Parts: sequence; C-alpha cells; structure tokens
Amino acid sequence: MTLRTGREGRGPAMNEPADIISALQGCGTVLISVHKNPDGDALGSQLGLMMALEKAGKKVVAHNLDPVPEIYRFLPGSGRISTGPRVNGTFDVFLVLDADPLRTGLFTGAWPARTLINIDHHVTNRAEWPITWLDPNATATGEMIYRLVNGLGIPMDKNMALCLYTAIFTDTGSFRYSNTTPESMRIAATLIEAGADPWLVTENVYESYSYKRINLLGKVLAGIERSPDGRIAWVLVTDELYRLTGTTAEDTDNFVNFVRSIKGVEVAVLFRQTGAEQYKISLRAKGRVDLSGLAMTLGGGGHKNAAGGVLDGTFPSVREKVIAAVGRELDAQFGKKAVPAP
Repeated sequence: MTLRTGREGRGPAMNEPADIISALQGCGTVLISVHKNPDGDALGSQLGLMMALEKAGKKVVAHNLDPVPEIYRFLPGSGRISTGPRVNGTFDVFLVLDADPLRTGLFTGAWPARTLINIDHHVTNRAEWPITWLDPNATATGEMIYRLVNGLGIPMDKNMALCLYTAIFTDTGSFRYSNTTPESMRIAATLIEAGADPWLVTENVYESYSYKRINLLGKVLAGIERSPDGRIAWVLVTDELYRLTGTTAEDTDNFVNFVRSIKGVEVAVLFRQTGAEQYKISLRAKGRVDLSGLAMTLGGGGHKNAAGGVLDGTFPSVREKVIAAVGRELDAQFGKKAVPAP
C-alpha cells in the first residue's frame, strides 16, 4: 500500500462533502483521528462517525494521541478509542476531524492510508490536504458530520445522536456563544428527536466536577490579573498547583471561561504550564474581537472567539509577549481608547 505524506494532490478547500461520500462508499477500512488534547466536538464527531460507518459495513479504528478526558467518557464507544503516538496497520482511508492533520501529533512523515480526508471548521486550517472539507461557517465539526452521515444515507440512532449533540453543544458553549446559529439549533433538535439526552450531556460536561478540580479552580482564580484598562484578564496554572491539588491538565478544561465572564474583559487568557519553560495559551473573546489571526502569530490557531498556541520561555517573558499582542490586536480593532475597568 502506498502511504500518503499529505503533500500530494493539494487543492482548494471543498464546500460540499461529495468527494468524501464517494471515497467512503468505496472503502473497507477507515482510521479516524482528532487533534491532541481532544475536546467535546472532536470526540463527539469521531465517535458519531465511527458508529455511522460501522453501520454502513466499514471496519473502523478510532485512535488519538491523547486519552479521552473523564468528562467525555460517558459517550458511547469512548472506551474503544486507542491512544498513543502510533497505530498498527494500514487503511483505505485516514480521516482527520476538527483539526489540520498535523495537529493529531501522529504519524510524522507518512499517513497509514491510501486516502487522507480532512474535515474541519477552523478558519486557520491550511486546507491543503488531498481531500479537504473546510466549512468555517459550521458551528462545530459535529454539524458537518451530521450532514455527512445524512449524505451517506445512514439512519441516525440514539448513540450517534448523543455523540453529535455533544459535539455541537460543547463547541457552542451550550448554545450560548455567538457561533450558535438557527441551523445548529435545528440540527440539535433533530438529534434530540433521535434520542440524544440533553441533561445527560449537561450533567457530565458541566455538573460532575471533582472536589480537587474545584479546589484547583479556586487557587487559579485567586491569582487572576488584568490589564490597567480592564480589557484583558489572565490566570496561570503551574505544575506546582497540580501537585498541591492532585490534579492534571485535564482538570483545567473551561477555566478560561470564568476569566472571560468578568465585566469589561474583552479577551481572557489562560497560561498553562506544559514544561519547565513552556506554556500553552488559551484565548477567549466575547465576540467583539477576532482571535484567529492573533493565535497564528503565536504559533497556534482556532476560531474567531476561541484560539490558542504554545510558547517557549519563562512565564514573565511569555506573559509579556501574549498580553502585548492581545493589546495590539484590541487597539487595531477598537482603537486605543481604554475601556474603564468595573
């Protein structure tokens, strides 16, 4: 079998999944992967599509670099996702969801399949892969998978519906974010009609935090800082805080949203230590500033209102670089007039 490097046959991003439907109808074995540190959209999309393709008679393997976070282990089929830097075997199709294929952190140099397919809704995706379906107007990759499953003519069942509902629910912030659309609400309603349980998703994602996670949150928020004009606020999560509370990086999911909720804050930043002198940066905006271009200058990517990257250096140097960059972006988009801090 010829392995693809992801550099052959590049073309413009697709707006419709017709080529993907054709490729999937003609294949027998499929590998599905998502980005490192998978979130609800990535996992819900992956599991929903896995079950759909199996209903269509395909042999499917779901494999990611990182394990499924605890809050998403309620999803049907989550225990079947294998993890690690490598997966054995070769496949007819390698599907990468919710990210540029390089963000899987897997298979440096070659992909273990004849055909590479990329399905994503992030505007920062380079859309240069052999078969790419990129739709930045989709609220979530789960919305695109819903359309793909319908296009394949595969009946929606309860478990598939629960996974795809979770994907859309989490990427719209439980339908609170500005990316929520009438179409996403209509799809969610259809998935509920197919058997998705909204409370089951809400309880697991937002209402089942461990004591140690809340303890960590309290310590992180105790160290919150903000810019003099009140437009930027940030928090830091260190290895020492993990040690004190018995937590891990997984427990920091959604912490940045507490910072964004402060009145007057336009951009919230979470600095999470990932090495002796390395920090993962999570950026969140309230909908009035576009973060996607800013994240790319920091070596990352994402959406208009949610983006991030990873920077090397001491915390003071990383913080200075990021806060200065956010400040320049705010000045460029809104002018230098300060917003009074509440």
